[in-house]
Amino acid sequence: MKSKFKTKHIIALILFLFVGYVLTNMFRTKRLTEKEKAIIPYEKNDKLIFESNKSDIDTIMITDLTLVKRPPSLGDMFWAKNTELLRVHTDNSDCKSCDELIYLDTENFSFDTNIRWNIRINGKNYVHGTNLEEINELNTTKLNVNGIEYDDVVVLERSKRFERPKDKFSKMLYKGIYPIDKLYWSKSYGILQFEVVETNEIWKLKNAVQQRV
Repeated sequence: MKSKFKTKHIIALILFLFVGYVLTNMFRTKRLTEKEKAIIPYEKNDKLIFESNKSDIDTIMITDLTLVKRPPSLGDMFWAKNTELLRVHTDNSDCKSCDELIYLDTENFSFDTNIRWNIRINGKNYVHGTNLEEINELNTTKLNVNGIEYDDVVVLERSKRFERPKDKFSKMLYKGIYPIDKLYWSKSYGILQFEVVETNEIWKLKNAVQQRV
């Protein structure tokens, strides 16, 4: 009799702790650290002027930087936390919910902090993505852009997850979206240059130093 009574108390305690965990977790957020947020060198009203090897020129204006909480997916909501997302907004998209140049976000069930780029210029969307751990593992190199040398540049190669889909339906969905094969990222100035093999384009930033002064 005592054994059954004890078992019921243990089960009740486990249920109490589980419910308490779920209820408290709903109001918790897995936040980006200050060091992680510092990977983004841009500020509101920054103007980025790009020129391609085909003499095309386009401009991106940074309209805002927002830090928001993102709720977990429906299937994870009982044990996952909210996650934090840093978005760099621009003026070159008609879609208010997808106007980011960059977004940086945490994940619930891993230690990864992801960063993704959507460079919308010249009527196309050039995309790239990686995580901060991969960036931090890369050695910095020098890059000369428009006669100016930068010494804090990392070269981000295209990953397998950004391979172009083969089937016709996916190709329709990805129309106008082009994976970046090499992205040259300065820790002080952001995007300096990117290369797209599929379109035979190299885009370079013209006004990095002038803009950041």
